[in-house]
Amino acid sequence: MMIFRVMHAVPYSNQAPVQDVIANLHSYFTCNLLIGLAVLLSYKQFGGRPIECMLPLTGISFNRAWEQYAESYCWSEDTYYVGFNETVELYNVQQKRDKKISYYQWMPFFLLFQAACFKFPTLIWKYFGSQSGMRVGEVLRLATNEANSDPNTRKSNIQALAVHLKGALKFHYRLKKKNLTPHKIVRCLNVKYSSYYVSLIYIISKSAFLINVLCQTELLNRYLIPSASKNFGFWAWMDIWSGNRTWEESGLFPRVSLCDFDVREMGQVTTHTVQCVLLLNVFTEKAFVILWAWYNCLGFITLANVTSWMYNLLNPRSQAHFVINHLEMSGDKTFSADTPTGLTDVQIQVDKFINKYLRSDGIFILRLIAQHADITFTTDLIAELWVQHYLIEAQRQ
Repeated sequence: MMIFRVMHAVPYSNQAPVQDVIANLHSYFTCNLLIGLAVLLSYKQFGGRPIECMLPLTGISFNRAWEQYAESYCWSEDTYYVGFNETVELYNVQQKRDKKISYYQWMPFFLLFQAACFKFPTLIWKYFGSQSGMRVGEVLRLATNEANSDPNTRKSNIQALAVHLKGALKFHYRLKKKNLTPHKIVRCLNVKYSSYYVSLIYIISKSAFLINVLCQTELLNRYLIPSASKNFGFWAWMDIWSGNRTWEESGLFPRVSLCDFDVREMGQVTTHTVQCVLLLNVFTEKAFVILWAWYNCLGFITLANVTSWMYNLLNPRSQAHFVINHLEMSGDKTFSADTPTGLTDVQIQVDKFINKYLRSDGIFILRLIAQHADITFTTDLIAELWVQHYLIEAQRQ
């Protein structure tokens, strides 16, 4: 409950989410989860005592000032963990350095960095997707308009979308037919004038989501324990979740650690070892369990989504099945075996409608609308585009 209260207090978290479900999970939910965890850990660091050390009873008389100095020093210079069944005196300087724990101070900043990384793929889609003539955001806004329950508004929005898509599709068709290349030197820039630009950018942004979550999972492992194996996250999660091994046995997220600091006594430098309590690691451990499990779950969901979109956009049979289903449900009279084009095979009619009229971006936009709008709106829109295609073919004849 505390995490959700923090998330609600962050202004960014109250912004309206984007339309796509996967984009919501990455750039909205995960981003806000990371910000909420970062705020919680920051509050413990800067609003309380993240580390408390017990000073030795022997030697010089340590007062309250020395206690504050030791805690500040140990917090800034890192502590190291030695098991309670091990002898500290047997560890040399290098072995102590190898045992150092340094992640807890920077955990809030690390989480904020991860939040920015989860936001980045959405920026790719928003920036490059807007370079095309198809205004995807405006299309989805009209398709999901609550006023579509009114028949007149619904009809008006369908006609507006049909006209907009028709103009964009005709523009791409005209460029290809005349073999126009606006950019003569840097020809790769001509891709935004192609009939597959929007769908390509969408797949790239989806792939960026997948690559990012895989990288963040690996980075989470490497950041906490640099020398850990690739399966560290799994075994750490199993240890913490099952309770088979406590932090005293595994050394993961230790609550108690050691710190060495030097004190000048009578002209000599004496090294003192103090035992410190890291209450922050209680929260860090829970944050790791939540994030590692969520990243893996999110990775599987994103992989399935990317695979599904690529199949639907690249498979001609899937495209034809999608269009035919909606045309059959529409009951449009022009969708029959006998048309002015002289074509008697429905499959040939649909293939021509897809390959010559809709193309990749047209199919993509219609599938995107079908994903967010109700099925009757999508069916009526496809029927309207089919009628436009029918009239164009009739004029050519």
